[in-house]
Amino acid sequence: MRGLTIIFFLFISLFAQAQGSIMSALLETTPQASKDAIQLEMNEFLQTFKDKQAESKSEVRFLRSLVNKSHRKFLRRYEAYTQFNEVFESGKYDCLSGTAFFSVILDRLGYSYKIIETNYHIFLLVTTNQGEVLLETTDRLAGLKTSAEEINQTLALYKQNRLSASTTEGTYYLYQTQLFRKVDALQLSGLLYFNQAVVAYNQHNWTTCSEKLAKARTVYNNPRVEELTEVLFHSIALSSMEETAKKQLLKLLQPHVKISNLIAAR
Repeated sequence: MRGLTIIFFLFISLFAQAQGSIMSALLETTPQASKDAIQLEMNEFLQTFKDKQAESKSEVRFLRSLVNKSHRKFLRRYEAYTQFNEVFESGKYDCLSGTAFFSVILDRLGYSYKIIETNYHIFLLVTTNQGEVLLETTDRLAGLKTSAEEINQTLALYKQNRLSASTTEGTYYLYQTQLFRKVDALQLSGLLYFNQAVVAYNQHNWTTCSEKLAKARTVYNNPRVEELTEVLFHSIALSSMEETAKKQLLKLLQPHVKISNLIAAR
């Protein structure tokens, strides 16, 4: 499996016990982030909207304004595998970090919402006084879908779990499991760790990939973590890695790999 680049598309809330716990959990995934500065920036942004929220008669109109200004101030440039802190530090985002960003905002503003995870995407369904709306964070112009017909069409498309890629280079991993389910906001930090593991895998950094998968598994053990663990196990077994280090990593991964795959790797 040497030289193979596997790209997982993760487009991709335990609900918070106290206000701010979602934000804190997300920031913990990147210890190098300027946490205090990010918290302050988010608080200041939210304060401007809390006043407008109280005056608004239409929640849909209010959310549309919120999404528009969020893109203008924070979500400025799409880039795959973007981490949560990068939304604030560089304006980069993907649909996972974008969904994490809006989950904090919706939680702080008191909205009821659901986060839906599919194989290659993640999005939000928000309850308003005008009905449920779909928030697609990577569509800065038409990301807020409000009509029942449009929402149903979009959900039907997402349920197909088709891989959509902007490049034809590389080898793309097709998940064996079909995902379309609700996740909790705090589990988003597990998915961010998973994306870090993917980046490490694509760089053939097996040790870091294993460490990030262990963190992801602790927060949110899910089928994509299981599948990448198995792929990683086989990649290490077939690699030219120094034998002692290889055996140590394989021993750590063994409990999380299916027996049939262990036998095949021998």
